[in-house]
Amino acid sequence: MVNVKNKAIIAGAALTLALVGCGGFVYTSVGGNVKGLTTDSLSVLTLGNEANFTSVLNADGPFSFRVASNGTYSIRVATQPNPVHCSITNGTGKMAGETPVTNVAVNCVPNVQLSGTLSSLVTGTSLGISTKSGVSIDSNTVSISQPPLLVANGAFTLPNYIVSGYKYSVNIYSQPAAQVCSVLNGEGTADNTNLAAAKNVAVNCVPGVPVGVTLAGLKTGLFVTLANNGDDLLSMTAIGAGTFNKSLLNGAPYAITIATQPVGQTCTVTNGTGTAVLNTPVTAINVAITCV
Repeated sequence: MVNVKNKAIIAGAALTLALVGCGGFVYTSVGGNVKGLTTDSLSVLTLGNEANFTSVLNADGPFSFRVASNGTYSIRVATQPNPVHCSITNGTGKMAGETPVTNVAVNCVPNVQLSGTLSSLVTGTSLGISTKSGVSIDSNTVSISQPPLLVANGAFTLPNYIVSGYKYSVNIYSQPAAQVCSVLNGEGTADNTNLAAAKNVAVNCVPGVPVGVTLAGLKTGLFVTLANNGDDLLSMTAIGAGTFNKSLLNGAPYAITIATQPVGQTCTVTNGTGTAVLNTPVTAINVAITCV
């Protein structure tokens, strides 16, 4: 006579066999260990798998994902930590049964932080720095801002790290009013065995010539976009004075054009080309935008 307990065991075994036979509804795990994460709050690693499940880690140690006993798996880095760069070994494969996979290795190596010195910034102004980085850098490389804006002369450190072995380029994306700042020692290749090379970025500011215009005739609710030398854009939504983001070095040319006309109006530029003269804002030269 089969008691109730034995009936349950037999039924459970039969169900397991049926599920396995139907295509692998038995689950096991795929995982391994993470090594090289730093202990600060910026060192947060997110791993993902083929089903878009994620695992967040902020310290070295084990991790695992569930996977069907006959399924394929693909473990990837979904979000890199800031101070280190992590790579995966043995991250893809196919399960051969219910035995867990435990040999996925995630190894993290230190990134490089850029720093340097700012000089001659006028008190009460600010500038913004951005970086480009990658195996190679070209016109398509995305520029990443490095907040916050710099507001004082002296030493600075950029918060977003560069992957060791990647090329980098430091740029000014927001110039201070009436100044032109330039970067020295802003290009190189990050090397976590030579951190000193990444600490000598120099930013120096000199007096510049503001480029401004006077707008007339624009209808309420419309806007016009102006361009200086093709790349410095100024969008205006009301009549009056406006100033471009970038000042010019003494002797540099300016060429102000209409980049986008307002709907239903045509705007023209008067006195839109010339040469910047120190201590003489371009606005004073009577650059006029007239819309009709």
